Amino acid sequence: MTPLESATLVWRQAKRILALQLALTAAAAVIAALVWGLSAGTWALVGGAVCVGPSALFAFKLSRAAKHSGQAFGIAFVFGELIKVVLVAALFALVYSRFGSVDALALLLGFIAAIQGYFLAFLIA
Repeated sequence: MTPLESATLVWRQAKRILALQLALTAAAAVIAALVWGLSAGTWALVGGAVCVGPSALFAFKLSRAAKHSGQAFGIAFVFGELIKVVLVAALFALVYSRFGSVDALALLLGFIAAIQGYFLAFLIA
């Protein structure tokens, strides 16, 4: 497999995971809006964005790293995952510090729903 084919394959798989994460975030937002109101639906979307945004950045960087050697890809994977975790923590801190009335339950519902995209991608082959 050429480096370009490898990068294309990584990006194709990442797009599938990101699409699942977006769909699960939208479903969580609809459920939260129906159960707790429109504001909760908005917070569920924010929670999903806290997961999907860093995941998209990670996927983009990883697909670019796939064009290089195996060792460079491994380093990019570990470093990218670390950056993703730090970015998620920073986004949660930003949301909680900038907005006074955060609906924490809806926010976490959106985040947890979005993160399930990783697991569902493996089940849906």
